[in-house]
Formats: sequence, structure tokens, C-alpha cells
Amino acid sequence: MIWDPTFSEFSSGFRPGRSAHGAIDHAKQYVEQGLKQVVSIDLSKFIDRVNHDRLMSRLATKVHDKRLLKLIRKLLTSGVMIDGLVKAADEGTPQGGPLTPLTQKITFALNA
Repeated sequence: MIWDPTFSEFSSGFRPGRSAHGAIDHAKQYVEQGLKQVVSIDLSKFIDRVNHDRLMSRLATKVHDKRLLKLIRKLLTSGVMIDGLVKAADEGTPQGGPLTPLTQKITFALNA
């Protein structure tokens, strides 16, 4: 995967050869080394505020297929349904879909 090398070495979720069990094993190793705190962060509000233009311009540096970029843009702007009405999304990345882990990891990598 072209993005994986840009992700944090401490990021375990949704990555080849990594898992939540691996993250727990690392936490245990840190405790055995005498460290006393482990932090798990869910940055949902960060994900809600991702700038689409910035994300797309960064994606375009490695993704050269215009059709794929157009599809990703449609995913980002597809919006949400609230009480039967669709509300367009002008920022943020969708949560809960099949591409959610990828778009979120790329977003974190771009902002690191």
C-alpha cells in the first residue's frame, strides 16, 4: 500500500500485519519497561472537521487516477441523512463506511 509507510509506527488498527491484540502486547511491554501510562485516542471531532480540498490535494500527490480521486471526492461530500433529509457534507470524512479506516488514516498521516 502506498500510504502505509506514512502512518505512525504506533498506529495498529486496520493495517496489514497489525491488530488490536498487537497494540495490547505493546502496551504490556511498555508496562514491563516501567512506563505507567498508556493512551488510546479517538479523535472523532478531528475527523468531523477535515478540510476536503486539503485532503484531496494531498491525495493527488500519490494518486494519479482522476477517476479514483473523483470517487473519493464524492464519498467525502455525499452527506448524511437526518430525519429523512440529506444534509450535504462540506467538511469531515464519513464514519462507519468501508473506506472509513483508510480515509481517516490518510488524514492523520497528512496532518502529522
